[in-house]
Amino acid sequence: MLELFPYRDGDYSYSRIDEYYQIPTSYRKDRPTPVTVTWTWDRDAVSQRVYVSEKEDFSESLSWLVSARAESYDIYNLVPGKNYHWKTTITLSDGSTRELNSGSFSTEGRTRFIKIDNICNVRDLGGIPLADGVRRLKYGLLFRGGEMNGYHQDYDERFCRISSTGIKEMRQIGILADLDMRTATEAVNIKESPLGEDVDYIRFETANQYYYDKFWNTDDYIRAVKWTIDELRKGKPVFFHCIFGADRTGTLAFIMEAALGVGENELSIDYELTSFSYGLSTPPRRRGPKNELSVYRYRQMVETLLTPAFPGSTLQEKIRGFLVRGGISEADLDWFTDYMTEQIPS
Repeated sequence: MLELFPYRDGDYSYSRIDEYYQIPTSYRKDRPTPVTVTWTWDRDAVSQRVYVSEKEDFSESLSWLVSARAESYDIYNLVPGKNYHWKTTITLSDGSTRELNSGSFSTEGRTRFIKIDNICNVRDLGGIPLADGVRRLKYGLLFRGGEMNGYHQDYDERFCRISSTGIKEMRQIGILADLDMRTATEAVNIKESPLGEDVDYIRFETANQYYYDKFWNTDDYIRAVKWTIDELRKGKPVFFHCIFGADRTGTLAFIMEAALGVGENELSIDYELTSFSYGLSTPPRRRGPKNELSVYRYRQMVETLLTPAFPGSTLQEKIRGFLVRGGISEADLDWFTDYMTEQIPS
């Protein structure tokens, strides 16, 4: 994927989205390119299973049942910058199993888009560097995206309703908490997560009225950050979303990323990455001359935050101060930062 930076902080006069993004497209750009493993099938196999693990002994692994005659498999949703091991096992007619092929590979890149069946615009916040240039957000803890159920259709005119396959994929990446920013009507009045009763669920309904340049006029975003911290303390990775994962979701991502120390350049990039989604027929821009309302509102949000009305000398300090004044303790924010960040590998 082409990089969107460098952007100049405070300059909203241009966007690089149009250099590589067009609708319609033959490829879902909000989905990752898979790693494809290949092997030669055994005619005696009744079934085959593919395993992948960061551990050579496969003591912790993911696996998928594939056709007895398959000779390749596309593996999605892996973490960038990791070394993985894979193997294929077969089951014979007598019920016995044996290993057929094995190998290893490394993943590259930084942005971790996630492929989830029947929903759009899912990605891991991991990999985003902080303004200090030394640390980054950890993978596998915070995920943003579009709705898992509802009345809305994506660009392919499919309803955004997660399938049983999609539920399994969400469970595989570790989601255990579901933060919903839709109204009751938008959420079809659900009371629990589509992912299962064991997944913690909460809905912040007034986020629909206040986002971008208005988020400070409601306590929903403060409450959402506090709930996220509480869930992470319980060891539960959080998926937060609205309908298409663009506006309300983007505002909450902006707040949490800034509180964690992400700089303005990277905040803008994460806003614009939603342009890769099929959830919207027009690519959303947070910078540049097109889609002027969105550009204006994003710019107004940042410029308002940088005024003396929000104490602090940097955007990160101002967001953190906003959360503290809203009732989140400095200790909670310190814990949040320690838990969510790590050194950028050399």
